[in-house]
Amino acid sequence: MKLFLAAIVLVTGAVACTQTPNYKTERDEVMKFHDTVMEDHGILVNNQMKLDSMLKDLPALKAKFPATDTVKEKVAMKATLERLNGAEELMNDWMHKFEPDVTGKSNEDAISYFKAERIKIGKIDSLYKAEIQSSDAYLKQFKK
Repeated sequence: MKLFLAAIVLVTGAVACTQTPNYKTERDEVMKFHDTVMEDHGILVNNQMKLDSMLKDLPALKAKFPATDTVKEKVAMKATLERLNGAEELMNDWMHKFEPDVTGKSNEDAISYFKAERIKIGKIDSLYKAEIQSSDAYLKQFKK
């Protein structure tokens, strides 16, 4: 009986090792990861709107926080907003260039393409997280 079970395990393992990965699995992983990154997109846009509102009404900021150097803060707000906009632009660019239809490509080429795209979206995710953390910290000082 033990020998029979060992044989089944070996055959199952051999079959699993010889199966060619399917590009659809890789594509689905990229799409799932994209959806996860897009959850952070809402936070990024919200922080952009807060900064934009603050920039448009610096006198109100000065009234609420009299010790604030609005000239210095205007520069900091614009820089923070530019970084958020840059992160958003990278995501938009990736989405416009991403091609889920791989008609005409071999399975191996399609797998390579989706693995490369997963790396790209991973970098965008890291940038999103860093810029959200940075802008959250900046906004926190103004209770935004």
